[in-house]
Amino acid sequence: MVDLAVIGAGLSGCALVAALQRRGWKGSILLLEAGRGPGGRCATRRRREDDRWRLDHGSPTLSFTQAPQGELNDLIAGLQGSDVIRPDDAPVVGVDHLGRQVPSPDHLLLSGPRWRGTPTMATVAEALLAHGGEAVEARFGERITTLRHDGSVWHLTGGHHARALVLSGTLLAHPRSLAMLGWQHVPLREAVAVGFDPQLDAALHQIAGLDASVRWNLMLELPKVSSNHLPRQIWLTAQAQERFGVERLVLHPQQDQRLGLVVHGLDDGAVITPDSQPELLRRHEQQLMEALSDLVQPWSALSNALAQARSLGVMRWGAAQPLHQGLSADLQWCSEARVGFCGDWIAGQGFGMAEGALQSALNLAERIACFSIAET
Repeated sequence: MVDLAVIGAGLSGCALVAALQRRGWKGSILLLEAGRGPGGRCATRRRREDDRWRLDHGSPTLSFTQAPQGELNDLIAGLQGSDVIRPDDAPVVGVDHLGRQVPSPDHLLLSGPRWRGTPTMATVAEALLAHGGEAVEARFGERITTLRHDGSVWHLTGGHHARALVLSGTLLAHPRSLAMLGWQHVPLREAVAVGFDPQLDAALHQIAGLDASVRWNLMLELPKVSSNHLPRQIWLTAQAQERFGVERLVLHPQQDQRLGLVVHGLDDGAVITPDSQPELLRRHEQQLMEALSDLVQPWSALSNALAQARSLGVMRWGAAQPLHQGLSADLQWCSEARVGFCGDWIAGQGFGMAEGALQSALNLAERIACFSIAET
């Protein structure tokens, strides 16, 4: 039995355990993650046969709408002081529907300051998790599929038991999980009867209204290429995105001058189920490879290297996308059921950005700490 189980070791989940430790919270924490390590959408691809290879196959930066303030600024300053992150001022350019280089388009992710993890984006989540202290036990490769609440204790897949629960993503609370994972019920809704916690009822209603954004990220290894005159990110204009089904290209220079390339592919609306996913992965890989020749033609070094590109497969990413706003901040912590939410999908925190993931974790840590103190 632990005091708190946190599902998801992405940026917000790891920031939450760090923030609780910083507040002097004495409870025990179990962090559960389906992947092989921390990071979530800030994860890094490593290769067993090549320990020098690093590829940030999700978010390439920590993006903010404005300079961080207050506790969030302290957190960023601490990470920067420890050389876990560095300001990202690498070139960002655009490409249009005819494959011509143009100025980078206006986009929220490019609107404010950005930082990069050093040496990788996963380093940020790893550092935050390390700040959680000895009270945090992290278990990787454990996918939670079932939840049960008996009125005072949460019972999770794998025989885990906790007095309180935090979801750092929406998968266990959003109806999209029904098709994607072949479930019959939304696990969190099934675990707590309607009326037991009116706050949770309201939260689940809002979460059900969030759209699901999907990305199909193609990972490539290119031969040795001089990256001195290449951009870090290549963003497609709106018209180009519609034509090619690609949001952006992100370049990842390696230590030995090889080049990693991640193609952030857009979803085409096809229903994702356990049965359909393998074919969808194959189809998106083929489509993204075919689009590349047009998208990199302004850069001869990339065009020439493309013939020798090696595909490392496609990663599918899913995230909540509020149509108007995210989950109301006052529903982040549902006290009767002792369940909380954090992530970049919380309203008013900086949706879809590291800013939102981190700020929501700081806010929830304050709520949990105050609630726990009141209970003791």
